Amino acid sequence: MKLLVLAGTEDGRELADALRRRGHDILVSTVTSYGADLAQEQGLQARSGAMDAQALIDLVEGGGFAAIVDATHPYAIRVKEISKKVCEERAIPYMCWQRSSLELEENPLIHWAEDVPNAAVRAAKLGHRILLTTGSNALPEWVSQSALLDKRLYVRVLPTSEVLARCELLGFKPNQIIAAQGPFSQEWDEAMFKQLRIEVVVAKESGKVGGTLEKVQACQRLNIPLVILKRPVTDVQEISLAQFIKRLEELQ
Repeated sequence: MKLLVLAGTEDGRELADALRRRGHDILVSTVTSYGADLAQEQGLQARSGAMDAQALIDLVEGGGFAAIVDATHPYAIRVKEISKKVCEERAIPYMCWQRSSLELEENPLIHWAEDVPNAAVRAAKLGHRILLTTGSNALPEWVSQSALLDKRLYVRVLPTSEVLARCELLGFKPNQIIAAQGPFSQEWDEAMFKQLRIEVVVAKESGKVGGTLEKVQACQRLNIPLVILKRPVTDVQEISLAQFIKRLEELQ
């Protein structure tokens, strides 16, 4: 079966590779060229670049794909909406694979937030030196939050020229930008938090492979509050990789 796999994360590439090894014709689509490079290093065919609805339609029709497999990040809501709508309009199957969520025990250091404004208010009340580990795409929204105007913000982002330029345009100085590629260990996180004298960490609930657990452990070890953005609510059922592939192959 010829499949378009929307990915860019480690587990998305893992799914694409598993499908390829089962004999399916796979094209991995990522937003960044770096994501495509990582997929190609695994022996996967890949393309890169953000797509609107028309661009996705052109890709699907030109490639003759039998289905779209959405393995994008849990927070990539716009991409999920576009791909689902395109599949409905073109009458081709759409299947969404979502990484397993992380079940965390209640802890006074963990503060859950519904969205960026809520997270900003919570973080502002907890400390002055705040580290954002939520990616670079939402940085314009973060820096616009009035609750954070008098705070010292730090960001941890991918070390690409495009991302660094985005950070600089938003007013971040070099000593506020930690440009590094994960995954990060608990020890790495602890060392960085201590070096920068971080008082609050902000993260997404990125699941078992997203590095959230390591941040939780590092914050608990150093007694640092952690504000976690809740995942967007979806109707996607969390199932194993093997179960997902089985359901996908039943489409044939």
